[in-house]
Amino acid sequence: MKMRYLIPRVRGIIIMPAKSVPISFILVLLLSMLNPVNADEIENASIDENTLNCEGIDSLEFDGLKANQSVSFQVGLGPRLPGSNASKALLESFMENNTAWNWTLDKHPYDDTNMTNLHGIYTPDVNQTDLPVVILAAHYDSRDRAERDDDENRTDEPIPGANDGGSGVAVLSELARIVPTLGLEHEVWILLTDAEDQGVVPGMLGAKAWAQDRTQEEIDSIHAFLLVDMIGDADLQINRVYPPKVGLSQTDRLWEAVDDLASSLGLVKDVPACDGSLGIDIVNTDVLDGVIDDHVPMLEVGIPAIDLIDIRYGPNATKWGGYWHTHEDTPDKVSAESLAHVGRILELGLRQGSWLMEENATLQDDIEDKNKDASQYDAVVSFVVFSVIGAVLLLFGILHGSVRFKP
Repeated sequence: MKMRYLIPRVRGIIIMPAKSVPISFILVLLLSMLNPVNADEIENASIDENTLNCEGIDSLEFDGLKANQSVSFQVGLGPRLPGSNASKALLESFMENNTAWNWTLDKHPYDDTNMTNLHGIYTPDVNQTDLPVVILAAHYDSRDRAERDDDENRTDEPIPGANDGGSGVAVLSELARIVPTLGLEHEVWILLTDAEDQGVVPGMLGAKAWAQDRTQEEIDSIHAFLLVDMIGDADLQINRVYPPKVGLSQTDRLWEAVDDLASSLGLVKDVPACDGSLGIDIVNTDVLDGVIDDHVPMLEVGIPAIDLIDIRYGPNATKWGGYWHTHEDTPDKVSAESLAHVGRILELGLRQGSWLMEENATLQDDIEDKNKDASQYDAVVSFVVFSVIGAVLLLFGILHGSVRFKP
């Protein structure tokens, strides 16, 4: 039945002798076939498989209250300035409370100050070498001045650093307790950096020193560098941070993982969570915030790195406003619930393997990915352009009588 009706339609077009058909029309039809587009690829590219992965959610162990206790402990030590007794006591306590890790104190003097990074490695008991690595990082120093404080008489005094410094360390402290129980098949490193944000010296000194000391073999083994900073605000809002710029596959995948994990946990506005509830507005990777932080030196040496940070600290705060760099950065401003939100994202990602890249992929592969994308884009553009030109010339032929339809 289909052929009976299809054949007359085809035969209803009369093509005039070849000499009357414009040569350009034939050439265009041939050229339009040189860059065929795979329909399956186009269809697959347009499908957004935003399915939730709920595996491991019921097993999450992160305790926001325990993390919040760490914030109070840190502030109680006093300002954690580079080379201070408070910094030394914090690092010693961190190591003593997490004996399943192999800890190293990496000293990197700057001028007359002895600065120290704390680097911890957890290696699972598996019969395998050259394990992939996921790094959890935070700066542990507190700022040496409160230049944004309302009291001009106290702007030269160190801030308490409950959120700016304390919150990131608190989240990693709780994760350091949990990681050895997860049964992972990859290494996890914890990095506490010094001198991230001191007013009298350049920033990110600890992160820069650590990144520069890495071998190429170590860099190639690192699948993710996940920095947490200022994530204790009761009104938590985490947006996507640049750098890295959008379009780098090995960092895009990390932000996509954050979005997927947050959606599963009910932390993306109006997105149904695994428990059936509608998500709240905590994570929004559609909004970009520019932040220069300890993740930048990692990107510069080729490590895939992202920064989970809330740069609006306090009720109705604007960017880099509110309690930031003031004496109001105290433990009562830090929320155990907010610490738990971030900690659960990181823990769930470890449980599900979300932070691991595809085998043999590196940050340098982004160049090849971009070239591939450009080639596919060129193919689509060529197909569309030649098809349009062909249609125009066909219409031109009809109007001039070289092609006409049978009545």
